[in-house]
Amino acid sequence: MNNDLTLVFSSYKSEHLLNKILNQLKNKYQTIIIENSCDVRIKKRLEDNFKNINVVIPKKNLGLAASYNLGIKKAKTKLVFLNNPDLNINDKAIKNLIKCAKMIKNFGVISPIYKKEKSYKNYNILSLKNIYSRKVFKEFDIIEVDTIDNNFLVNKNIIKNYLFDERFFLYFETVDFTRNLQKNGEKLYVARKIKFHHYGSSSLPKNYSNLVNKTRAFHYNWSKFYYFQKNFNYLYALKKIFPSMIKIFINFTINIFRMDFKNLKINTIELLGIFSAITCLGSYYRPKN
Repeated sequence: MNNDLTLVFSSYKSEHLLNKILNQLKNKYQTIIIENSCDVRIKKRLEDNFKNINVVIPKKNLGLAASYNLGIKKAKTKLVFLNNPDLNINDKAIKNLIKCAKMIKNFGVISPIYKKEKSYKNYNILSLKNIYSRKVFKEFDIIEVDTIDNNFLVNKNIIKNYLFDERFFLYFETVDFTRNLQKNGEKLYVARKIKFHHYGSSSLPKNYSNLVNKTRAFHYNWSKFYYFQKNFNYLYALKKIFPSMIKIFINFTINIFRMDFKNLKINTIELLGIFSAITCLGSYYRPKN
């Protein structure tokens, strides 16, 4: 077993994906899974089938931010690789991330990049950064960035004072976390020659699609507003959410005339998320299904 790094997964009934990634990595890393469905049967199956894993059953669905914080606190290694289960990454890529961490040493976050980077990047460069020219960094084409989205390796010793904001339940928490690190002078890096595949929106089996749609409808809008309010100001957040409000109202009206009650319910939840955010209510919504 590799003792340099701990894998942490935030999961909600994602056993099908966890089985796939854990089989691929062949028990090589200490692994902590926060199982937010609170299903002890999943814990038993995973711990019976794989070595070196600890499936933590919280008292309630923690969401991504609080799950990552819990995983970081429980990890005994300095390096912690934070993930949703909807990724495909091989052992070589993880070993190369560890190699990068040992070369750089003083960093907050190091991330691989998406294989399909032309469609979407998991990092953002807001200001011009210097590309490393030293030979030791050229091997992985490492650059400094301003924010990183999901699936990244953290240096526990550096980020312990900048944990995730647990007011976020889903969406924008990783960008907020890395932005906070960067604002406080900590370094964020991506290794452009280390890549992984992100499936996106596939953490849950298809029979949970209704739950996924309801959760996204509320929390994406809530988190978007809260992120911009927190990092800029209230008026700026209103400006950023206003186009979404108009679009939802239009769809709401269309769906009334169509008598499309399924999408009308989603529109209602979207508006509830925006209302809850702009009135400073918490991200409380937890659909059953």
